Amino acid sequence: MAELIERIAELKAQGIQFCIVTVVDTKGATPRKAGARAVVFENGRAEGTVGGGAIEVVAFQKAVEILKTGAPSLIHYKLDQLEQAAMICGGEMTIFYEPVYPEKIVTIFGGGHVGRAVAQVASVAGWKVRVIDEREGALDPAAFPNNSSLVAQPYIEFIDKQTFDRYDWLVIVTPKHKHDESILERVVDCSARYIGMMGSPRKVAEIKQNLAQKGIDIDQRANIFTPIGLNIGVETPGEIAVAIVGEMLSIAHQREKIHSCSKPGP
Repeated sequence: MAELIERIAELKAQGIQFCIVTVVDTKGATPRKAGARAVVFENGRAEGTVGGGAIEVVAFQKAVEILKTGAPSLIHYKLDQLEQAAMICGGEMTIFYEPVYPEKIVTIFGGGHVGRAVAQVASVAGWKVRVIDEREGALDPAAFPNNSSLVAQPYIEFIDKQTFDRYDWLVIVTPKHKHDESILERVVDCSARYIGMMGSPRKVAEIKQNLAQKGIDIDQRANIFTPIGLNIGVETPGEIAVAIVGEMLSIAHQREKIHSCSKPGP
């Protein structure tokens, strides 16, 4: 058990997605007692055991399902009712499923009024915040959450040194939209979970047309959202930030959303 606890800490540090499967209660004859634990990965591979046999098959399959939904679950099993195989043990087991995901990182391009507001709201909502701005003196630490990573660097130079994956969330809100198009073009084929770009419908249409002339069809990218944010009638930077992070949350939790916010200026 101590080895598995160390392994869980190691997996978290490595940013690997997995589900902790723990027997929390038993009644009667069962293959393992309370405290038995395993970790299950999204491909179904597991380390540790909760009893072997049919109960383990069922439990590990459920763990893979739960990794897709993200909802911790407590499930009670009667061993003699399992479909996979008749269990010699006729007892009951209660198993807790705890999905564990790598830390979500939101990279905000632009440290203006909207960028600062998005940083604050996203931090409260559980994202690790990183803000990029190439303007000298634009990233005052006092204006951002304490856990923020502030990078004063040209946007494209920063992007070219990064590899964005499905745990990355990108928000493009550069001042006066000066660099929005070039940033979007640079990240358009990356694997980020979410790429949101701010802009009025007219400005977004113009950028889409420009990129289309280069063979890039923004509308065919399922992870690109522009105009950015939920369409909830927002006006101020704080309200716009709520709409943006609300959209991110709807995607994170795989909920249907009301798209999109189209206020023009960061």
